[in-house]
Amino acid sequence: MSKKEASYEDKVAELEDILRRLDDAETPIDTLAKDVKKGAALIKELDHKLRDVESQVRDAFAELEGDDGEN
Repeated sequence: MSKKEASYEDKVAELEDILRRLDDAETPIDTLAKDVKKGAALIKELDHKLRDVESQVRDAFAELEGDDGEN
């Protein structure tokens, strides 16, 4: 059984948790190293998702503009 991918909002919340830990002076150094790596991966995923959604929205508006003269 495959694991369901986390939502955009879940990934943002995870990134916020990581940022809080990075800001905490009590966080162990090994945890910081893992958090930085995971945070960087999350930022890439979130950026990719935002760009994908932006493209979909742009395409939808372009479709609407193309439909104006056809009815």
